[in-house]
Amino acid sequence: MSLEIANNEIRSRAEAFMEAHKWDKALSDWEVWFKSSNDKNQDPNAFHDRAICKFHTGSTDAAIDDLDKAALLQPEYSYRFASRGWMKQSNGDTDGAIADYQRAIYLDPEDAIAHNNLGLLEEAKGYKKQAQERFKISDELQELIDLSKNSIPEEKTINITDKPHKPLKHNTFLGTIKSVFTDKTIRRSWVKFIKDGFTLKE
Repeated sequence: MSLEIANNEIRSRAEAFMEAHKWDKALSDWEVWFKSSNDKNQDPNAFHDRAICKFHTGSTDAAIDDLDKAALLQPEYSYRFASRGWMKQSNGDTDGAIADYQRAIYLDPEDAIAHNNLGLLEEAKGYKKQAQERFKISDELQELIDLSKNSIPEEKTINITDKPHKPLKHNTFLGTIKSVFTDKTIRRSWVKFIKDGFTLKE
């Protein structure tokens, strides 16, 4: 068995453990994968997934370090900053979270989740008027998403379990989340996912 095949099997197993919420086992496999993979320093999704495992095993600071690496690799991808913002928010770094949400919105002004989460933080800091504007924008974007979804013929509606049009390198539900997150017609599907701390629900 080649090293590449072995690494792919380890990664697939780590992703399966993540889907089963077996975070310790998933993190253990990710650590093995990072030690043996030649592509480890160029794979933002791997840093992101290991960060989720670290977060759920109580190592939030180390998780944020991994999200830093993912953001450096994809500085124009809004989700990198939105997810890091959420994690900083959960770790009590309000100012850092605000900066990340602002960056996410700059990269994707139609990110309703980032607007909502930023509004919550601004409200907590006493910026009531500014927060209300954020909530208003978020609600309007959500309404546009709903209208867009309702205008799509039933047979063309995208569900979270549908296969994306482009093949995924790692065809798992976690990969699907990362692939479809930028599709504005289903962005509302991920609100609970973000609010649950990247925990996948059955």
